[in-house]
Amino acid sequence: MKIIIFNILVILMANLAWADEQRFRIEGKTLFYDTDIIVDKEEDIEGDITWEDVDKIETILSENEIRLLNINSIGGYISASYYLADLVIDYDLDTNVSGTCESACTTVFLGGNQRTVDRGSRVGFHQSYWGAEAIEDYYNKSREEEGWQTPFEFASWLHQDTQDEILTDLEYLIERGVSAAFAIKTLQASSDDMWYPRRKELEKAGVIKLRQED
Repeated sequence: MKIIIFNILVILMANLAWADEQRFRIEGKTLFYDTDIIVDKEEDIEGDITWEDVDKIETILSENEIRLLNINSIGGYISASYYLADLVIDYDLDTNVSGTCESACTTVFLGGNQRTVDRGSRVGFHQSYWGAEAIEDYYNKSREEEGWQTPFEFASWLHQDTQDEILTDLEYLIERGVSAAFAIKTLQASSDDMWYPRRKELEKAGVIKLRQED
């Protein structure tokens, strides 16, 4: 029985190592980042850009000469995506989409100096989402620290915070060279829908972009 359990553990560890290797794969100066590869099905949600991923990529960038981040992801945590985008900008990386880059993934993609999309791949935009249960949980955990006496005070804060986040998103898009008209259109799809602009529109708006050499 002990031998069987040991063998099972070895197999599980090997599978986790394989998944991690596939999720973060280095070929030459290219880092392939594919969040469709699930490292831990119990802890990780398929498609998520997580803070654990950010830590891993930060280590990879510090230890390797990476010039291109190749992405396939349906999104994830927006705060983690913004931090990862800052890393992409700081390391002066180019970015490329192979497969899909949706939701918060577009934040990372736009951090690239040169930004390209493989033929047949898609870039998708929509409004952000914060579920009712998550909002309730945040309120219950934070109300004492934040000094919210009633749910209405929290609602007032949430209204302001939402406007601030929308402004931050629009400012970031414009900072990265995306046209203001296109930036506004990224808000047209609801959180349970997705807008996939065609290649010509992505090029015209500055989402797809050639590297500007110093």
